[in-house]
This record gives sequence, structure tokens and C-alpha cells, in this order.
Amino acid sequence: MDPTPATTLPPWRDAALALAVDRVRRIDAEVADFPHITERGRWRTTPDGVWTGGFWAGLLWLAWTLTRDPDLRASARRRTDGLLPRIHDAHNHDLGFMFYPSAVCGWRHTGDPRYRDAAITAARSLAGQFNADGGYIPGWGFFGGTEWQGQVLVDTLMNLPLLAWAAVESGDASLVGVAHRHADTTLRHLLRADGSVYHMFRFDTANGAPLGGDTYQGAGPESTWTRGQAWGLTGLAMLGAMTGNAAYGAAGIRIADRFLSSLPPARIPPWDFDDRRPDAPRDASAGAIAAYGLLRLARLTGDRIHRDEAVRLLDALWQRCANRGEEGGLLLHATADLPHGLGIDESTMYGDYYYLKALAALAD
Repeated sequence: MDPTPATTLPPWRDAALALAVDRVRRIDAEVADFPHITERGRWRTTPDGVWTGGFWAGLLWLAWTLTRDPDLRASARRRTDGLLPRIHDAHNHDLGFMFYPSAVCGWRHTGDPRYRDAAITAARSLAGQFNADGGYIPGWGFFGGTEWQGQVLVDTLMNLPLLAWAAVESGDASLVGVAHRHADTTLRHLLRADGSVYHMFRFDTANGAPLGGDTYQGAGPESTWTRGQAWGLTGLAMLGAMTGNAAYGAAGIRIADRFLSSLPPARIPPWDFDDRRPDAPRDASAGAIAAYGLLRLARLTGDRIHRDEAVRLLDALWQRCANRGEEGGLLLHATADLPHGLGIDESTMYGDYYYLKALAALAD
């Protein structure tokens, strides 16, 4: 197929970008530490960035690329530098979230070798967690105990691009080998026949034997947690583009089709597609992540349909969820973790990052 034409931009795109960048500046002036999620519209921050600090640094890099504002560049460098002490995290499956938007982007935009070296080291720390018997990187190893060492999360697909990048940058092919094995395990056990995905899957830590699907943030073990669906399609689209493995793009299309067919008419996703209540909380962050993933799928496959669907999602987010108030993030109406009562109808740093990332990618 011919490459997807991307020259026609939606008429609202410039206004959406301007509002989003203004919000980034407001957040930068407001917070002293890393913003994570909001509570009643005010940012809850952490000193070390937990698993979302890379999105804040990445959001600042994105805003700088759109404006060339030196103050935003300085903030992006400061926040990226603040994450560097964590490159050796030995029990953290989210090192890709932390260092791909921050250190990899910092390297690309500044040429500072510290950022390149840090991102490669973080990739090696991620690969070092690989369970060779089961063929996976465990999720939530930082909780401790053998129970958590047998969990595989669909989210981890989004962290594999760091391994693919580092393999090329360092010449260490073993890094992308880990990415392939983990992705293959995920497709074999977490992707269901109907294109939905488990949030997590359990393995026997003694021998790597599969035990069954489960959830931590979804409505139930067999439900379709919406953000997990978005993580899956976007991670596979990125990994397919970076590795040339057609199976990843094909699986991403299956997940995307399931996501799109489950959306309500207003196009703002519920927090879980199996929560049928009329007043079920929405998750704008899942819509933003999926929109970016659909744009990546469109570039990977040349299929205009995925780009058109991404535009529809972003239009809905702009109309119904873009924050035009005084406090909070770029997007309202996200749900971080409903089962544990966290960030319900709030802003999230990952939702904000992928919203601006998708708006910018419309021009790619």
C-alpha cells in the first residue's frame, strides 16, 4: 500500500495544540516534583517519578519541539536529569516508560551522551529482569515476593521499544531478543481470540508454566480493561515498526479493531469495556493512548482507516475532555485505577503525554 497521507490536518488541531502546550507551561510553573495523577484537580507529585516521571519529562520535550521555548527545554533537561539515578532499578518493568520519553528523547534533541548511556543502561536493567524459563519480564517485581515474579502485564509491551532502540544503539542484539521473547509470550497468553487482552497473566515461578489470566486494575479477570487494550495496540504498533516483525502489527490491528468496536457513540472510552453501567467512569487516557497507537498503526500498514479513527478519537477528546479550566492536566475524565479508588475522573500524566504526542503525530 502507499504510505498514508498525513498532510490534511483537522481544523481544530492547532487550537488543541495551543491549549495543551499552555497547560504544560502551567503545570511546569505549579509543580516542584514529578506530577503523577490529580486529586480533585490538583496534581499529586512524587520526588522520584514512580513509573510516570518519564511522561512528564517527555511532555516537556514534546512541548519544546513544538515551541522551541528555551524555558521548556531547560525544564525537560532538569526532569530528565532527575530520573537518571533510577537507571539501575532491578525490579521495575516500567523502565521503558521512564526512559524512552525522557532520556532517549533527550539524546535525540541535545546529543548529550549522558542521556544515551543512561537509556542503554536502563534497557539492560530491564532485560536483566527477564525470566528465561517463562519467556517474560515480570511485572511489579518491586512489590517483592515470589507471587509478583510470576505476573506478566500487557502494559509491559509499551516498555519493549526501549530494548529495541538500545539494541540498535549499542549493537547488543540480546536486548531485542528479550523484547521478541516477551512479546511472543504476551501474544500467546494474553491476547484472546476476540482481540481483547488480559490485563495480566500468571506463571509458575518455579518452572515458567502458564497458570491463567487475571486482572489488577480491570473489572474482573475476564473483562477488557480499556487502558490495557490501548497499551497493547500501541506497544505492538511501535514494536512492529522498530523490528519489522509483521506479527506485531497484525496483532495490534486485532486489538485495535476490538477497541474501536467497543467504543460508545461519544467515542470516550469507559474505564473497562465490560462495565455496562450508564454512569461507568470514563478513561480519557485510554482514548489518548489508543489514538497515538492508531496513528502508529496507520504509518505501519498504510491503512487510512486507522488514521481516520485516531482523528475521531482525538476530536472527541478535544471536544469533551480537553481541560479549559484553571487547574489539572491536559485531559480531564481519566481513570487511573478504579478497583483501588485512585484517580477516578481525574487527569493522569500518561494520558496527557499521549494526548499531546498524538496531536503532534497528526502532522507526521
